Parts: sequence; C-alpha cells; structure tokens
Amino acid sequence: MCGISVVCGQPDSSTHFADTLPRSLELIRHRGPDDTGVYISPDGRVGLGHVRLSIIDVQCGKQPLSDDSETLHCVVNGELYDYITIRAELESKGSIFKTDSDSELVLQLYKHYGLGLTSHLRGEFAFVLYDLTRQFIFAGRDRFGIKPLYYTRVNGRLLIASEMKAFLPFGFKAEWNVESIFHQGEYADDRTVFQGVYKLPPGHYLTYDRYEQLRVVTYWDHSFPNSKSEDIRPAYSIEDAVTRVRQLVVDSVRIRLRSDVPFAVNLSGGIDSAAVAGIASAAMKERDPEARLNVFTLAFPDRADVDEAPVARRMAESIGAIMHIVRPTEKDLVDEFEPSVWHSEAPLMYLHGAGKILLSRAVREKGFKVVLSGEGADELFGGYNYLLPDYLRQPDPLSAEMFGIPLPTELERQTTLKAIFSRPRPQDHVSLSDLSLTDAQLGRSMLGGLITHRTIGVTSPPSTFFAQGVLDVHQNPDISRSIAEFFRPQIREEIASGRWHSLHGALYVVHKTALGNLILNHLGDRPEMANSVEGRPPFLDHKLVEYVNTLPPSLKIRPLLSPSKTDEALPRSWVFVEKWILREAIRPFVTEEIANIKKSMYNSPIPRPTSTLEGASTPLQTHLASRITREAVEKLGFLRWETVEATLHEFMERPDSPTDGGLDQNARRLLFVLSFIVLQEKFGVPHASVQ
Repeated sequence: MCGISVVCGQPDSSTHFADTLPRSLELIRHRGPDDTGVYISPDGRVGLGHVRLSIIDVQCGKQPLSDDSETLHCVVNGELYDYITIRAELESKGSIFKTDSDSELVLQLYKHYGLGLTSHLRGEFAFVLYDLTRQFIFAGRDRFGIKPLYYTRVNGRLLIASEMKAFLPFGFKAEWNVESIFHQGEYADDRTVFQGVYKLPPGHYLTYDRYEQLRVVTYWDHSFPNSKSEDIRPAYSIEDAVTRVRQLVVDSVRIRLRSDVPFAVNLSGGIDSAAVAGIASAAMKERDPEARLNVFTLAFPDRADVDEAPVARRMAESIGAIMHIVRPTEKDLVDEFEPSVWHSEAPLMYLHGAGKILLSRAVREKGFKVVLSGEGADELFGGYNYLLPDYLRQPDPLSAEMFGIPLPTELERQTTLKAIFSRPRPQDHVSLSDLSLTDAQLGRSMLGGLITHRTIGVTSPPSTFFAQGVLDVHQNPDISRSIAEFFRPQIREEIASGRWHSLHGALYVVHKTALGNLILNHLGDRPEMANSVEGRPPFLDHKLVEYVNTLPPSLKIRPLLSPSKTDEALPRSWVFVEKWILREAIRPFVTEEIANIKKSMYNSPIPRPTSTLEGASTPLQTHLASRITREAVEKLGFLRWETVEATLHEFMERPDSPTDGGLDQNARRLLFVLSFIVLQEKFGVPHASVQ
C-alpha cells in the first residue's frame, strides 16, 4: 500500500508544487516509508505525489508511473489482483509494460478502455491519473472503500489525497462542518467533519477537466434479486451454493497471498478471520508441507468473559500456525487513542482503533508488511444480530420454494419481532444515544421502514450535547434521512418498494455506512497504515460479493426450528443462524468450535471501571478528566459544556460496564468529545461558525 497526494491548479507566485508536494507527502510518510516520487506537469499546473510501501516489484515499482509517450501519469494506492492474466490480455493487444508492478495496469487499461478501466480492476485501490494531452484528471476508488481517497478545493486548486492531513501544506484551513457533525455525515454519506472536504464514495470515480468541471460518477454498486418476482428459479441446490461460496472464498484468499514480501493473518476468535487463516495455511502447505502461517491476536486476560484469544489459540494450533499474542493494558489503549484519532481523522467513540494500532505495530515489528483479515464477512453474509429484525420484516417464500427450507409463518415472524422489540435494550458497545426503532419517520419511510440504520446509525451523542445555537439552526438529528438522501433514487426505490428483500436493503445500508465509512477506515486502513502495514480483506472481493448478493436471504440468516417446543398449540419456536452458508462453506478449514461459534462484536475491552468515590481513578478516567476541560470544549464552538461536564462526573463516579466488553456509554460519549479536541489541536481548527 501507499499514500498519494495530488494538486491541480495554478501555483502561487511564491511557491511551486515541487516544493509543497514533498511537504504534503511527509505528513503521510507512514503510508509509504520505502520511497517517495513526484511528477510535475510541464506547465507546472499538476503535481502527483506518492509515498511507497514496497510489496510487488520491490526494486522497480517506483511511482508516479508514466507511459512511453510521457502523456499519461498516475499514482496508485492499493493492490490489484489477476494482474498476470490482465497483463497478458493487454500485451496481446499491443500494450508494452515498463515494470512488473500491478499498479501499471491503471495506465495500460486507461489506454484501452478510458473511464471504463475501473470495471477491469479487482482488488483494493485508490488511484489518480493525469492525461496530459486532454488536461484531464481521473481518480477512482475501489468498490467497497477499503482504500481512502479525499478531495477538496483550496484557492482555486483541486486537491486529492489518501488522508486529509496531506492538504495542509497547500493552504488548506480546516473548518468544522457543523451540519455534517450534527447529522453524522462522516458515517452516513460522503461528508467529513471539515467544511468542503469530501470522501470519494466507494465504487465511484472522479473527473476534473481543463474547464475545472468536477464530476463524481458511480461505476459499480450492489444489486440484489427482486424478491417479488416469480421468475427466479435458479438451477442449483443448496449444496451447489455452498460449494460455489467455498470456491470463491478460497480463490479470494489465495490471490491475496501474492506478495514479494512476507504476509500474516489477523486472527480473532470469530469465524471470518479463522476462515482466512485456515485457507491461507492450507494454501501454504500445498507449496511447502513444512510451511507455517504467522497469525496475530489481541488478548485481554483481565476480561476473560469476552477475551477471544483462547478460541483463537485453539484454531491456530489446529492449523500449526505460529501465534503472536498482543496483550494491551488499559493504559496502552488509552495512550494510543489520540494517535488513532489523528490517523482516522474522524471522531471515535471507542478504543478499538487503538487496539488495532497496537496489533498492526506488532505485525510490523515482526517483519511483516502484509496482513489478511476477516473484515466484510458480516456485512456480506448477515452476521450482525441487529440484522435479524429486518430479515423477519418480510417473508422469503422463494427460499422455501427453491430449496424446501422450513420458514416461520407470518404469525411466527411477528411474534418473534414483538419479542425482540419488547426486550430491555442493554447498552451496546457502539451507540452513543438511546436506541430508537420508531423515530426519524421521514428517513425510515424513504427506506421502506428499515430498522437496521436506526441501530447502527447512533454514532452521535444526544442532541443535548450540542450548543443551543446548533439546535436552533439544525433542530433534531436524523441519520436515517442523511443516509436515504445520499442513495441514488433507484436504490431508494428498490428498498422502499420491497423489491429488494428487507434483509438485503439492510445489508446495503450497512455496506454504505458502517462498513465503508467506519470499519474499513478506523479499524482497517488507518491503524494498519499508521504502522506501514498493508491490509487485505478477502471477503471484499467483488466476484465473491456479486455471487453472494444473488443468494436468497434464508441462506444467509438460516431459520431452524427450535427443539425446545413442547406445546403444539403455541407458535413454533425458531433459532436463527447468522452467516449460515459461510459456516457450511468453510467447515473444511476451521475447527468445529469455530464453525459453530456465535458472532461477537470486535472489542478492545478494559477492566471494569471503578467509581472515583471508592478510590483512585483508572487510566481512562484520569485521561478524560485531564483532557476534557471547559476551555477545550467551549473552544470547539458547537458542544454544550454543561452536558459534557455532567457526563464526565457521571462516568467518574458511577461508571457502567456493558456485558459485551464495550465501554460505558458515557465514556464513549466523552471519547467522542475528546476526538474533536484532538482534531482541533492537530488541524488548527478555529471556533465553529454555527450559521
């Protein structure tokens, strides 16, 4: 992986892009410590900068890359697969490659397919290409948002970079985007916390022409079958589907083992990373029976109730892997929280990113530049328990007709939904506000009444945390509406009409919000690249995703009759197995324990906090109390100190500890506040303008 920084426009009279680009690249040096490259166009109006982490063609893969005519130039961040096959096809059409780098595919594909080149790319990537003849900028981002890419305009110039901090040397003055912060644009759409800075959405490309016209275009999106069609009769059995999923997962893992440097696997106690480790180990042993895979695991012995390391150890032993265990203390996690905010460039409400920084640091210190992980499987196969209500909201008769799967009746589905909604809702380890399944009617109606985005979208504190001036202007936050309005009209129609089964609508929302804007960023690329480690998530391979999307809902969340039912007069009782088809597909590669294990959310748990009324404060309490002051909060300009202060006192004196290993809700709200303090200090953000 690498880092890129691009500028297009007229330089200042006193500066030259050849001077500012190196300073920009220095701010993202962690993304590519092995090499630096800069291209400046003959007229001085375009600069492409690149910092390199050498993975493929270590000796000759220097960037920026140029074609023989010196009219096409590009910088690429990421890894492109099927490189040898695509290269051979292009060479048969007359292409001449100058390197063995997979990144050169971008140049050669552009020559043959123009803007259509993105459809030919497989992998995780972000790139910027400059066509000198047309004076044309072309930037693209992978289908799922594995690699970041931001853009903004400053003083009449277009800036594009892997991280926003790279904009600073070009005169970028960060200002709070209060509307985005209030409506959670960081997680709902393409906005960021800074005014005028946008994420290039996954599956999109950007063009910028000589007339300074900027366009953002969709080149790929998810598609699901019409649940109301009577013409869907696939000629395959459940066994066929399981076999095909297995083939695609194995292929996706195998192609991601291609590297000119050593690789490892991040292994937790869950099915996703275990599947990756099991398949990778089997592939290595095919080449060398004595080969042993290296796996890295976070362990939290102080929280044995949620520590996944023992399960991971048994999995590692079953495949003969070399296991490296990282045991962070609470102080370790607290110390890394502020660096995790700086690298993520967004408000964080947990210590997960800090845990991933520590894990990635251990990977790098052991000499590995590439690590495979299990991200994306839950979003693809329906692994989260909060997806169950949306699965139950709509019948799935095609699964019964096609495969003879017993399914709950309408009464049984409604009875189960009623039971879910009537349960007390304990703290979960992500939400900052009390969960509501009934508010935000406008946003929910735009998405057919989906429940999922109300559950995952509560990543902002209650409105009482915001200053009165913010409330006067923006009223009540509604992430449902933010999400719905960002979707293309045809997508909203597919979801709202019920043509997509409600589970598939929910999975689409999760892909476009939690996965693309939060998980792959704050728990993937950023903590990995903070330590110059390239992350590769095999479950986010578009060939695998496109096939799994065609499968009916009940092969993802499989309803099974509960054997505990004793009264025939009562509705039948059901259990629901998440990621059912994935479990069946990967059984040959994992332990029986892993194949049947229940999903648990990723955490970096700390010892249960104690009240400061009973003794000394914990490292987290001490840090929050020292950093969150009235002066710091009021300097932000959009938060209400009185609410923050009361929350701080509550956490110090009456802390809670969720059963899932997460943080006290008040602690998460305070970390959210601290994130803005950190970002203000690092980016030099002035007091917010509420208007």
